Amino acid sequence: MEKELTPQQSLDVITSMIQQAKGNMQRNSFYFLLWGWTIVIANLGVYVLLKFTDVADPYLMFMITIVAAIISGVYGFKQGKQATVSTHLDSIYKWLWIGFGVNCFIFWFFGVKMGWQLSAIITSMCAVPTLLSGVLLKFKPLMVGGVVFWIFGALIFMVDTETQFLLAAAAVTFGYLVPGYMLRKSDKHA
Repeated sequence: MEKELTPQQSLDVITSMIQQAKGNMQRNSFYFLLWGWTIVIANLGVYVLLKFTDVADPYLMFMITIVAAIISGVYGFKQGKQATVSTHLDSIYKWLWIGFGVNCFIFWFFGVKMGWQLSAIITSMCAVPTLLSGVLLKFKPLMVGGVVFWIFGALIFMVDTETQFLLAAAAVTFGYLVPGYMLRKSDKHA
């Protein structure tokens, strides 16, 4: 026979689960920093190669994302095995980012058909999972980061190819790296 919870006990259980999910997601600052640095390096690398060299395919700089994907997968697998509690919010968060990653891969795979003009599209797409991560965490810097991605995504449509990569690097710096470091710092004080 199951004992029914009082309204206060139910609220306490829900509050505890939300706090656990928030703690689980705060540990994910690792992903914002890993992907932030990976994408900044790739964008700046493409910019330098376009601007100062005759390299036939400077976009191959984005191949470093394969290494980041492997690192993310291994880290996520280990983190999943160590998690004591996994909530519904954790699952939403995980699948939100997996869906985003799949979309990025599809766009990259068909980039040649789009003339490799992916910066504006992917930068704009970054807005949604970043903003929603901020909402799920109740962490305003990530919400602002999402808006930053939308603004830079629109700006990237208006500039020449070389400048697109500088703006994309700036978007990732302010959309992922700054909030990622703030999230890491808040996690150390939590």
